[in-house]
Amino acid sequence: MTTLEAGPAVVPRRALGRRGPFLPRWTVPVAAALAVLARIPFLGHAPGPDESGFLLVGAQWHGAGTSLYGNYFVDRPPLLVTIFQLADSLGGIPALRVLGCLAVIAVVVGCAQVAALVGGEQAGRWAAVTAAALCVSPLLGGYTVNGELLAAPFVVSGIIAVVRSLRSVDPRIGIGWMVVGGAMAMCAVLVKQNFADVAVFGVVALVVSIVRSEISLRRFVSLAAAALLGASAVLVMAAVWTAAHGTSLRGVFDAMFPFRLQASRVIAAGGRAHAWARLVRLIGVASASGLSILMLLVGIDALRRRRLGALGWGLLALLVFAVASALLGGNFWHHYLIGLIVPVSITTGVLVADRRGLARLLVVYVAVAAILAWAGTLAGPKGSEGETVGTAIAASAGSRDTIVNLYGHPDIVQTAGLASPYEHLWSLPAKTLDPKLTQLDTVLSGPRAPTWLVTGPTVRSWGLQTSATADLIVRRYRDVATICGHSIYLHDGVDRPVPRPRTTCRGTSPGASTKEPKS
Repeated sequence: MTTLEAGPAVVPRRALGRRGPFLPRWTVPVAAALAVLARIPFLGHAPGPDESGFLLVGAQWHGAGTSLYGNYFVDRPPLLVTIFQLADSLGGIPALRVLGCLAVIAVVVGCAQVAALVGGEQAGRWAAVTAAALCVSPLLGGYTVNGELLAAPFVVSGIIAVVRSLRSVDPRIGIGWMVVGGAMAMCAVLVKQNFADVAVFGVVALVVSIVRSEISLRRFVSLAAAALLGASAVLVMAAVWTAAHGTSLRGVFDAMFPFRLQASRVIAAGGRAHAWARLVRLIGVASASGLSILMLLVGIDALRRRRLGALGWGLLALLVFAVASALLGGNFWHHYLIGLIVPVSITTGVLVADRRGLARLLVVYVAVAAILAWAGTLAGPKGSEGETVGTAIAASAGSRDTIVNLYGHPDIVQTAGLASPYEHLWSLPAKTLDPKLTQLDTVLSGPRAPTWLVTGPTVRSWGLQTSATADLIVRRYRDVATICGHSIYLHDGVDRPVPRPRTTCRGTSPGASTKEPKS
């Protein structure tokens, strides 16, 4: 019986790595340090759309406004907005990237701890190598900081707490650990609402333990109650914090769950072709990084085992849930794969330590693929189209100017340094909540009409009724510049210098073609 199959009451003392591939004791800290060092060159790179958008939301979320979080809507939980609010107060993008480095350290070290608890010290070291490689691979989202990365430390911390609770000989200590596990589970959900990983792992491990009589019914009830206590305490604190910021708790719930279902229907109705194209790329990225191959190996190993322990079933359920969570959203962005790093790294570490030579070779492949992708990204441009457009507008804008970008690209708004009178900074919320663009047209035709308006090559986009909006733009705005394929409009009656880019688009293509303002 391997340690993966051992019952939860058994504390592993024997390192399986003595029979298999050996990694030295300093592997874990070195893996974590290298993962951080690999991200440092990207601290000054242009912000991604989500980074910019969440920073915009967090920066102005200080009280009630015209939308959910102050004056902006975002379909994310309040703890994520709070983290970005903290990052904005500490300096914006550089501070956010530093927080991302801290998250990577927590993930690498945390995966090592879980794998060591399940499969011995060697399992922990191989898990650390796997997690470090996957965390820095640009194939899985690159250097940007998103909700998946910020939720991962809470996920791995919660798993550690659940394992220690089940392994604890002292019932009181076990209850204390489970309170922590419940708290971390709720924190993860309050960063990214689909990250119920700790809850899935904990429920499966507890149920298997009671079914197999590895814990008593009394202990099962006490541990379950402890987890609910920890989760409830965090939920209450988050609710108080959110309400104190003037945000409706019902509105947050609707944004986290009913909105996501509605948005999925919108994607299925109008954006299926775009979503399927991203799915194909997602599968290709998962294969090139080695992530999908590791998952396949873990699945085959699980099927070949005659008997999985409670923790083994918990880890397998965690991996299945993480895959489903990444796919069911319907958008298929690359950074969704970050949610798979924790379960894949832990199970891979256990497989390697349990003398699975193929798993060891795959870890080497994952590390090499990550290094090659990292080098290619490092050699690429540091800028982005959004940053080029935004900084060009910022150089021409007045201190009280405002801006609306259609539809999405919050990085243009954030790098322009201007507020948006339209509540939707992202495309999907606009297509879900304002498909006829009634709210947008009200803004464009009213007293809060933005000084600057940025569109793509056209105003049209799938899922939206844009004819009235296009007419409004013709009547009230004039086209003054085209930068990196984005058309820039200035409100009639307002005189500003023509925006001119200071950098090329992403550092490779010609910067702009400009048009003199029409009289």
